[in-house]
Amino acid sequence: MSISAFILEPVNDDERQYSVPVAAEAVFAECWEPAAEALGLQWVPLFSTGIEIAKEDLPAVLDELARLKQWALDQDGGERMEKVAGRIGLLQTELPKALQRVGAVVYIG
Repeated sequence: MSISAFILEPVNDDERQYSVPVAAEAVFAECWEPAAEALGLQWVPLFSTGIEIAKEDLPAVLDELARLKQWALDQDGGERMEKVAGRIGLLQTELPKALQRVGAVVYIG
């Protein structure tokens, strides 16, 4: 299984096709969750069980993603941590695009 982001109740083809890969569940458990706990993050740990994100949540989520990405880049995990940082960067880029429409909600889980 894997964790991804998609738009709940899409209104057009672009929104229906929106899908951002986050992490395989094993990678999330081994890399993302320990980092989120160490950093005291509140939003990121909920990705594994599923969470809805609205536009008003975006600043807090992006802040946590930035902190998590920096943590990943500071680790001595080589290619694996670079891939984690890359997935975080993709979320940082794509989440704001998905939440441009009034009332849009992204589900990550």
